[in-house]
Amino acid sequence: MHPLDKLRPYAKAVIGFLAGFLTPGLVLALAALTEASPGGTSITAQEWITIAIACLTTGASTGGFVYRVPNRPRRAMPEAPAA
Repeated sequence: MHPLDKLRPYAKAVIGFLAGFLTPGLVLALAALTEASPGGTSITAQEWITIAIACLTTGASTGGFVYRVPNRPRRAMPEAPAA
């Protein structure tokens, strides 16, 4: 048994968590760095708190929802015809 086989059932949820965690953080950080934002070209403490809350909530919810959806059972590979 390969050591990563124990993690295989959770891989989809981990990828969902990372995608849900990084996407809002990057979007909000880029929006906070525009000159129209309250801090101008720097990120204020309030914007950092907003980014952190958005990352944690969307990451946890996305990872949790993906984890709750069961994986499809693997189909058996068809056997090669005898030569």
